[in-house]
Amino acid sequence: MALEIEHTHLPIRGLNLHVAQVGKSDLGTVLFLHGFPEIWYSWRHQMQAVAAAGYRAIAPDCRGYGLSDQPPEHEAASFDDLVADVLAILDALDVPKAFLVAKDFGARPAYDFALQHPERTRGVVSLGAPYSPGPMPFYDRLPEGFYIHRWRETGRAEADFGRYDVRRVVRTIYVLFSGAEIPIAKEGQETMDLADLSTPLPEWFTEEDLDVYAKLYEKTGFRYPLRMPYSAALLSPVSFDYRWIWLGRAIRKIPTGGLDAKFQVPVTYIPEGCHFVQEQFPEQVNELLLAFLKDHLTCHRSRDVRESPPLFQQDPTLEQSRQAAMAQEIEHTHLPIRGINLHVAQVGRGELGTVVFLHGFPEIWYSWRHQMLAVAAAGYRAVAPDCRGYGLSDQPPEQEEEEASCVWDDLVADVAFLVGMDFGAMPAYEFALQHPERTRGVVCLGVPFSPVPFSFFHTMPEGFYLLRWGEPGRAEADFGRYDVRRVVRTIYVLFSGAEIPIAKEGQEIMDLADLSTPLPEWFTEEDLDAYAKLYEKSGFRYPLQMPYRSLHKMPQRLDAKFQVPVLMVMGEKDYAFKLPGIEAALRGGAMESFMPDLKIPYIPEGSHFVQEQLPEQVNELLLAFLKDHPVAA
Repeated sequence: MALEIEHTHLPIRGLNLHVAQVGKSDLGTVLFLHGFPEIWYSWRHQMQAVAAAGYRAIAPDCRGYGLSDQPPEHEAASFDDLVADVLAILDALDVPKAFLVAKDFGARPAYDFALQHPERTRGVVSLGAPYSPGPMPFYDRLPEGFYIHRWRETGRAEADFGRYDVRRVVRTIYVLFSGAEIPIAKEGQETMDLADLSTPLPEWFTEEDLDVYAKLYEKTGFRYPLRMPYSAALLSPVSFDYRWIWLGRAIRKIPTGGLDAKFQVPVTYIPEGCHFVQEQFPEQVNELLLAFLKDHLTCHRSRDVRESPPLFQQDPTLEQSRQAAMAQEIEHTHLPIRGINLHVAQVGRGELGTVVFLHGFPEIWYSWRHQMLAVAAAGYRAVAPDCRGYGLSDQPPEQEEEEASCVWDDLVADVAFLVGMDFGAMPAYEFALQHPERTRGVVCLGVPFSPVPFSFFHTMPEGFYLLRWGEPGRAEADFGRYDVRRVVRTIYVLFSGAEIPIAKEGQEIMDLADLSTPLPEWFTEEDLDAYAKLYEKSGFRYPLQMPYRSLHKMPQRLDAKFQVPVLMVMGEKDYAFKLPGIEAALRGGAMESFMPDLKIPYIPEGSHFVQEQLPEQVNELLLAFLKDHPVAA
């Protein structure tokens, strides 16, 4: 039984564009771009197929086509407009990344979009239009009567089409372009003369289908559809990176200038397929399309991305659990960010939005493993970077040790919900203040907002860990007495307790716990292995610089006013609760003056690492916050 296709209009860049959509996007989103003389309806078979398979299908009428608005008379047709429209449609529908399926001239904006926005593109499927790194090379090799020559000539196609009613024009185009011969008019002929009413419609294109097209072209006319694509500048970037093309038979008779030999592109041929192959042989096209989608379910990776092996392994006792299944689907990529390759772990399809997690010290992306799986299972995309200098991310240049004025800026990105812990809370707060329009909400654990750099240091004893670790070289010497695994172990033992780590005279911080002190029961030897493995790579040089030798560079925000909702989760057995002024700031209402929409739930047994210690309680609070502040709110 066919699923019900919804029809909406979206305000896109000054025009109301008609969009047809169907499906729930359990597996992702597929956006279809039509050609000429087509409309959204030409994808009707594919939309139903991908929706039934678990995808969300979106098919707009391109500007000037179908039920979409006509651009202003003076507007020059440009493929750049179509690329910008695709981006705006994805943004309007809150789709972070989509497969693009395109045909005829719709392939050009699909290729260009994938080149310009690879982070928003999972893959490209093109029908009947191979990629060209410049203007199509075959125009000057075909006769004057070639239909593209004729239709690019201002006024000629309008006069040709104007001799007949709209229904006959659409009928003739479908008859001509479903054939295996290139439509070329002889001298004294026009393109519409190449077929008459005695030529039957293709058997797969019914009179009812023709009625649908004719009805919409009676509304729009052919003014803009002739300008786009036939009068548009047929230019595209010179780079080349896409996934898949299949071609019908007619296109193979057009000279390609050797493009197919120059670029090694996987091509699937349908022997009897015509230019409208998706309408002619929907079952074959659907089979190829669904196989492609299945093969590329994971997020797109650009060619220069470096992959790292997953550190989080599935618990075999949870084999049937959705979260456990997702654990093996956590993707690991490196992104070039401001001169540094940052490691990013991510999971989830993002139907409901994106959640970015920012870790603290001595943590890495892995510290958010429980929350990532929970929000992904709930329909969000979870993104957890290793901050610069941590984990699998690159180390900043040596000279940045003494020049950290931009360290807070380094950690902000184009995100949705922000979840920060320990020092990761600070860039989360700062980003929300600087970019409220790009922030859906902030959740922070363990560190309240402060409008000025923390001032309690000087009220603490000399052995206070922040004072010791802020002293250049001291922590390095302390840590250097032991292997990395023991250092991480000691930090987790000390900082999961309820007491502030303070060394006595003659002691160092690492002396406050030894191997006889057991790990917290919620932190396993396998967890310790994951941390130790990455700190063996990164060392502690930059993690000590950020945050301990950069806290004084926190910006002053005396006039701060958060425009987004904030959830501050605090474990009541977090040692930080005992730092001077922290409990008063939390319980005394000081934060509310900066954060009008603030909630502070307390977890009675929660330690500093509460998201690892009591993941179910933290996940419940986090998911409730996300649900209370939906993307469309």
